[in-house]
Amino acid sequence: MAVKSKWTVVAAISALAIIGAACSGKGGASTDGTASNGGGAPFRGAALTGAGSTFAAPMYQLWSQSFLAVEPDAKINYQAIGSGGGIEQFTAKTVDFGATDVPLQRDEISALPTQSYIQFPTCLGAVVFAYNVKGLQSGLKLDGPTIADIFLGKITTWNDPAIAAQNPGVSLPDESIKVFHRADESGTTAVWTQWLSEESPEWASKVGADKAVQWPIGSGGNGNDGVAAGISQTEGGVGYLSYDFAVTADLGIADIKAPDGSYVTPSIDSISKAGGGLSFPIRPDTNILNSQTPGAYPVASTTYVLIYSDQTDRAKAQTLVDFWTWALTAGQQQTEQINYAPLPSSFATSALSELSKITVAGAPITPSSGIGG
Repeated sequence: MAVKSKWTVVAAISALAIIGAACSGKGGASTDGTASNGGGAPFRGAALTGAGSTFAAPMYQLWSQSFLAVEPDAKINYQAIGSGGGIEQFTAKTVDFGATDVPLQRDEISALPTQSYIQFPTCLGAVVFAYNVKGLQSGLKLDGPTIADIFLGKITTWNDPAIAAQNPGVSLPDESIKVFHRADESGTTAVWTQWLSEESPEWASKVGADKAVQWPIGSGGNGNDGVAAGISQTEGGVGYLSYDFAVTADLGIADIKAPDGSYVTPSIDSISKAGGGLSFPIRPDTNILNSQTPGAYPVASTTYVLIYSDQTDRAKAQTLVDFWTWALTAGQQQTEQINYAPLPSSFATSALSELSKITVAGAPITPSSGIGG
């Protein structure tokens, strides 16, 4: 499947919004495409704020625009500030939902003001090794130990024997490698450094895995867009990015060596294959790295939404339930448009059951008529 720039798709949001309305209409939405509250009157939604993952931002922005055709007043202000910032704002209750690319860790859970919360994945993506080298197209083959040595500063030129050995016949320049990484607390970083830790004992002992680490070398950028800009503007630049950002920036993208020895290209299909092992409950160590499924991309990831289950504002609670129910059903049809992959259908059904835990004054909030049908 050909990849597409997220900006090409966002430019066509109006058309997608109409599609979203039509999909929702099959479940019994009112004749103008809006959701019904069950009594016949259309529920128009309420404004929401969310913050966190830059990895998920293009998907959430597209969904937010499309959902306006279903609930016209459900204006969602999503702040792409990184997973660490999203967890901080969720903990402080300054947003209606948080977003993170890794599940809450034990210390983060203990810091929450209440343990009545839900977290569930919304879509699948990937973290890729992106590069900008003149004449070097996508498809450079690299294994985990080699990539770890690049980020450790042990491999410093593009024609290093470790790179050349995996790419016979490829003309590699005698040019310096210039590393870029995230400067903010990032779920993308947590996914990437966890994978590097699994691939390289030296990386695990010297750097480790977290949303922010002490980088041995390189220049920092804020957000996936900041890293993408650094690589794009630097000949010989490399870094790690979410797949959609690398595609949008038109950067070279490496094929990564999988546990079975094959080199796998990131794609909707290879990312989807990695998601087959997901299951509830979500634990601090839940991930889909190095899937044993043949053809699965090794550095695939999901991204999570955090919501307090005991809500006080009924309109906001209804909108949270309606929006995320829609995202987990009709919205999954839009994931491939901007280079994400949908959740496995059985797992999406399990995620929907988490939404049933949202209550107001102890009473559960059910989706409006026409949502998720």
